[in-house]
Amino acid sequence: MTSRFVDFPSAGQVVVREEEIDGSPLVENEVIVRNLVSLVSAGTELAGLTGTEYNAKFPLRPGYAAIGEIIAKHDSVDDFAVGDRVFYAGKHASIQRFRHRQGHQWGTLYRAPADLDPEEAVFVCLAEIAYAGVVATDPEVNDWVAVFGLGLIGNLTAQLYALKGARVIGLDPVESRVKVAQSVGIETTLSVPGPEQVDAIKALTNGQRARVTVDAVGHSAVVVTAAHSAADFGEVVLLGSPRVSYTADLTDLLADVHMRGLILRGAHQWRIPATNARGIRHSVESAVESLFDLIRRRKLKVRELLSHKIQVDEAPEIYAKLQSSPETTWGVIIDWRSE
Repeated sequence: MTSRFVDFPSAGQVVVREEEIDGSPLVENEVIVRNLVSLVSAGTELAGLTGTEYNAKFPLRPGYAAIGEIIAKHDSVDDFAVGDRVFYAGKHASIQRFRHRQGHQWGTLYRAPADLDPEEAVFVCLAEIAYAGVVATDPEVNDWVAVFGLGLIGNLTAQLYALKGARVIGLDPVESRVKVAQSVGIETTLSVPGPEQVDAIKALTNGQRARVTVDAVGHSAVVVTAAHSAADFGEVVLLGSPRVSYTADLTDLLADVHMRGLILRGAHQWRIPATNARGIRHSVESAVESLFDLIRRRKLKVRELLSHKIQVDEAPEIYAKLQSSPETTWGVIIDWRSE
């Protein structure tokens, strides 16, 4: 079998390659998956492309969000059948071998509903990342929650907090992203530069600021703004992965934390176990099941987050647009069904 895939051979380079899938017998827990669609996770993948991701090594094969169908499996894989549709940490590739039951979420297959459009189902990956931040906190009904950054992760985070009954403020200096947030029901949005965001939140909340603030960007400067925007005894959630060096007066941040009793809370998705277990309230497995249901019922709106659906040969162009044109390019799906 021949597979086509996206490759980053070196920093800044995007190419489409072709390879023959290893024909050796499948080993324990291994399957072969033919992808239907994969979703570009712009923050992580552009960090990889530019070499700023902490573990980026070239050549690098990007992608960790795919919906596919099992076309072959080892007999030990008894929880799935050939033909089953799955969500998994698939690369941007038409076909790939994958090892199930590795004990973490990037090494686990999750059942995807056959009756849900794969172009919508694939957003469950980034929704699960957002979910990790939402369940790390516990705002009361009608508490203010401020989400900084309205890319895919921030948008989904804002939607999930709204579903919990919070009063959500979505902030992004890119006006088009604010409009997308409004289109999915985020009622309060602000398109203002970073230096103006704290005062804008104070004005909206009668000076109280937000019970929970979320950095969905992954930039240390945003974390500082989020801390200054949090109410006394509030929580500051680090949902994005900080990657860019940032020089500032750390005492300014820590004084705010110390004097006002703030909690800085890390919310990387790997804080949640991969599969269900007795006594575990939240797992990736249970989250994915719930998120699929919310997407199906249009409680969690993802169709509006799709800006581009491409064929794999358009990959070099679309990665360039993700870097140069964030105002028009934010949600990208690669369609593998014609490969």
